Amino acid sequence: MKTISSLILLLSIGATAIAQSGKNVENHQLTLNVLLPGIIYEQGLSQNSTIAAEATMGFAYRESDFLESGFGIYPIGRLQYRHYYNFARRLAKGKNIAGNTGNYIAPTIAIQGGKAIIGDLDYVSDYFGAIGAVYGLQRTGQKGLQFRFEVGPGYFFDEFESNFGIFLALKLGWVVRRG
Repeated sequence: MKTISSLILLLSIGATAIAQSGKNVENHQLTLNVLLPGIIYEQGLSQNSTIAAEATMGFAYRESDFLESGFGIYPIGRLQYRHYYNFARRLAKGKNIAGNTGNYIAPTIAIQGGKAIIGDLDYVSDYFGAIGAVYGLQRTGQKGLQFRFEVGPGYFFDEFESNFGIFLALKLGWVVRRG
């Protein structure tokens, strides 16, 4: 009887340790953006944290009586370390966390080209960079439809000037692979 009790205790401790070391985030997730074409790869690092790399397109339009009017589509690269902080609360309420559905905070680094790959609106700068932190929320449906919103302060710079501003992103896309 003592051996069975010891075995049950050992298995309970082992199961608890395994459950605590398991990740709440997806090990990896690939998402395609629809509104502004792009791709995001998110790699799980720890129980509630990921690193996300994004390659996407940005759009700018300018109409002016004093300057040349035009539009441009620019390449943008972003890197984020996301910490999802509300998974425990979502799970306690019986809500979904699949597809990294949750709220997060994320230090963010971004770089954008200054020359349009499509269009005629070229900037004087060859690049724009930004460093900041965002608050984000991401929701992934059962069929893979994903919505993401981010906002936060940032330090923006190019080779001529720098200033503070706001990161703002609204994304709609599909998760094409996760695991």
